[in-house]
Amino acid sequence: MRINLARAGIVAVVLALGSAGIAQAQAWVSYVSMEDGFAQWFPGEPTVENVEWIDETEMVVPGHKYSAERNGSTYVLYAMDYSNSPFTSMRGSIAHAATRYRQMGEVTYDAYAQVDRIEGHQLQITTPEGRRIFFAAFLEGTMLYVLDANMVPRSAPPLQFQQSLQILDENGVRVRYTQEGERILRTDDLAEGLGGAVIEGCILEGNSDIPICPEEE
Repeated sequence: MRINLARAGIVAVVLALGSAGIAQAQAWVSYVSMEDGFAQWFPGEPTVENVEWIDETEMVVPGHKYSAERNGSTYVLYAMDYSNSPFTSMRGSIAHAATRYRQMGEVTYDAYAQVDRIEGHQLQITTPEGRRIFFAAFLEGTMLYVLDANMVPRSAPPLQFQQSLQILDENGVRVRYTQEGERILRTDDLAEGLGGAVIEGCILEGNSDIPICPEEE
């Protein structure tokens, strides 16, 4: 199977919702970063900043902060590169990030999370000011992805932001795993017009968990 990449770099596509007037106020952006390997919806094209984190060993971890704001709430994705960090720091990055966030207020939800069977963790925190923070972190390879939705009091949960993260490989193809931890592709990951790389091996059709594999010669 052949996939065509739209282009390298960063691609932003505005998804119009409703009529033209309503769409202008409600449009979300489907944002793709090939550099950091993710696709994510934001309430407007995000601002990108270089950032540095200090890990538990006091080493500097470089990365990028992608942020957008709407009606007083902020939506942030951190993409942090642990490729030059010690193995234990990289493997412990989710726990370390969660520990930092737990200090921001009262934790009302604290549980395991996964996206496409990429393991992670999620928190819900109420700050002393009454704002609600929806945190989630996922580690794929040496990249840590942290979602941080900081919501004004009495606002609805940011489901569109929380549930839209897709982690991509170097060819821009969505990364998914089976329950056994093996990389697998679904047919909807191979959208026409995306192309470039040749993908070999088994795929999944639609929502089926039964793989379709090429016949051996």
